[in-house]
Amino acid sequence: MSRLYEYDEDSVLVGIVPQNCANCGGRVDRVRMGLQAVISSSGDFIGIQSVATTPCCNGQRNANYPVENLAQLLDHLQHCSNH
Repeated sequence: MSRLYEYDEDSVLVGIVPQNCANCGGRVDRVRMGLQAVISSSGDFIGIQSVATTPCCNGQRNANYPVENLAQLLDHLQHCSNH
């Protein structure tokens, strides 16, 4: 992640290399990254994955950012008064 624009308890808005949105074709230079539970078809919890949401159309896709790093960042931002 190159630039952190804003954050809340569930996600961070970060700058990315400008590219076309895979869903609508709009040009995006930032995405909202968050964590999402992965549930099997039987309803069993499997784990978590990083999810990137584009601001142009709210399209979602799995992100390559490691979930452990994103979880640590969210935890740090939630408890650190310097940010």
